[in-house]
Amino acid sequence: MIRCVVVDDEPLARKLLGDFIEKTPVLKLEGIFSSALKSLELLNTKQIDVLFLDIQMPDITGIDFLKTLKKKPYVVFTTAYAEFALEGFELDVVDYLLKPFDFNRFLKSVNKITQRVESTITSIQATEKKTEQAVPIIFVKDGSKLVKIELDSVLFIKGTREYATIHTTDKKIMTLQTLKSLEEELPDNFIRVHNSYIIYIPAINTVSRNEIEIGGEVIPIGISYKKQFFEKLKSFFPGKDFNG
Repeated sequence: MIRCVVVDDEPLARKLLGDFIEKTPVLKLEGIFSSALKSLELLNTKQIDVLFLDIQMPDITGIDFLKTLKKKPYVVFTTAYAEFALEGFELDVVDYLLKPFDFNRFLKSVNKITQRVESTITSIQATEKKTEQAVPIIFVKDGSKLVKIELDSVLFIKGTREYATIHTTDKKIMTLQTLKSLEEELPDNFIRVHNSYIIYIPAINTVSRNEIEIGGEVIPIGISYKKQFFEKLKSFFPGKDFNG
């Protein structure tokens, strides 16, 4: 639902816009005001999506009022004076309704508003998705339940034949999964370095020819994993000389 406010000093214009909004399912009328100043409290305290704003009003013009708003909703200017159209569009208003206008012309504005709102929602969702992806997670089996692990907190994983222990920066999580099954789930910045170890590359503290130190733990580099490990290390830190 798109929440609307109408500001117009003409009673007939207020009634017309109010009726049009009530007839339009996607819109919800939150308030009608005869002056811009009277609408200020509502605009500052409530989430308003669209403001239908008259330009020529006694106390302050719609253009000057819009410039004062810190929290700007989408704006549709309503006026009988076409000469203000250019300045209105320079303020990035959604539309400019020239009085008198009918319901069909009003609906064209609603369509423009809907497109803007949907575009904003899509942008917000994309940002949220990126944020979620910035902290990747997996779920691991722990008995009859699944436990969420934030991968950027993992140091290394130590495995046995029947289970694995995930060492993180603040705890250890035991899971009834093999290293092989975990290896298939993990992203590219994890690598198997031994029959019993998977490490998180960004967590490495020191590297020598045959071992790695992570979080105070010394982890051996298996002979069969050595070549692949040092090649991966060079790809993550180009220009560094890792003599594997």
